Amino acid sequence: MRRAATRPGVDTAASTTSAITETPFSPLLASPVPAHDHHSHASGICLVRGADNAFCPPQPGDKRSPCPALNALSNHGFLPRDGRNIGPFKIYHALREGYNLSMILAFILAFGGWAILGQLRKVSLLDLSRHNCIEHDASLFHLDAHGKEEYAPIAASNSLMKSALYQGGRYRSGHMTLEDVANIRVKREAALEKPLRWWQAEIARGEMAVAIGVLGGKDADKKGLDLEVLRLWVTQERLPDDWEPDHTQGLFKTGKMATVIRDRMAAMKKGQMTNILDNELTPIFSPTESVSVGI
Repeated sequence: MRRAATRPGVDTAASTTSAITETPFSPLLASPVPAHDHHSHASGICLVRGADNAFCPPQPGDKRSPCPALNALSNHGFLPRDGRNIGPFKIYHALREGYNLSMILAFILAFGGWAILGQLRKVSLLDLSRHNCIEHDASLFHLDAHGKEEYAPIAASNSLMKSALYQGGRYRSGHMTLEDVANIRVKREAALEKPLRWWQAEIARGEMAVAIGVLGGKDADKKGLDLEVLRLWVTQERLPDDWEPDHTQGLFKTGKMATVIRDRMAAMKKGQMTNILDNELTPIFSPTESVSVGI
């Protein structure tokens, strides 16, 4: 299992997939990116960072998706750094190597997602933003697709990200727990004109179960995920320096975590449980949003 490498330097490079840069990250999480001119990832590797898994933000012409999990794998070189010519086998191996998912969970995510996408050829990460396939409305961190647009925004929303960070940490300070996710998801889905399709609702719960399970460590089902790690992962689409998985995230554990979210959401929707977020007014954050779909 290779680690996300540490690289010291001056931070002058910014991810083209995120506009959330007001607050610097702790140097304990992520070292600054060395200054360098724009360069090409056309070969699928980074000529500046080399063949290791050090972080390099997307360069002009690189493709990215609305999924921070896959974008981070590309930014660290587990997937082609240009985000192009990707098939299910590459995604499977990247999920195994980068996040240490079990064979069966990685297989289901890679090939199941491919089936939903309906592709018979290799794609770019941008293709994953096709609306109402794998991509879905009511994301915790991304704006919904506008009208009949074929592709959804790929960049994280400033206001949604800040709202999620504000609404998290209610059960364990500084951590996003499964209970927090359920509370936030109920609020997001309540704002939809049409409910999510059943498989999209499963994806929405499962993707957060995987994120918390992998990045939060082996006890994340109880302790949650550090909010600063979550912010780094979503907004910069990178892994903390020297981070590596401390366990194999499997299908059974992920399913149990997703079920916690599902059952709590169902109880709140039926009025059997109170959503603590209903008792407060979430601050209105900056309306400035990043909605690029052409990276």
